[in-house]
Amino acid sequence: MEEKKQKIIDFLKSIGGKGVATQAEIAKGTGIDRRTVMKLIKELEKEGKVTSGGRAAGVGGYKLVDS
Repeated sequence: MEEKKQKIIDFLKSIGGKGVATQAEIAKGTGIDRRTVMKLIKELEKEGKVTSGGRAAGVGGYKLVDS
């Protein structure tokens, strides 16, 4: 699971703009299934590594926590 968490973190580092991606975009970009992405995002939020990047049209986005 740690490998998959790192894959999500690396993906979020690689995206441009505001650095915000939806769960669907993360799943597509990492090759991890959406259900697992959802679970790992929650864990990464608890660890303080990822935060909500806001909502658009009812879809939540996620981004890395500024360190």
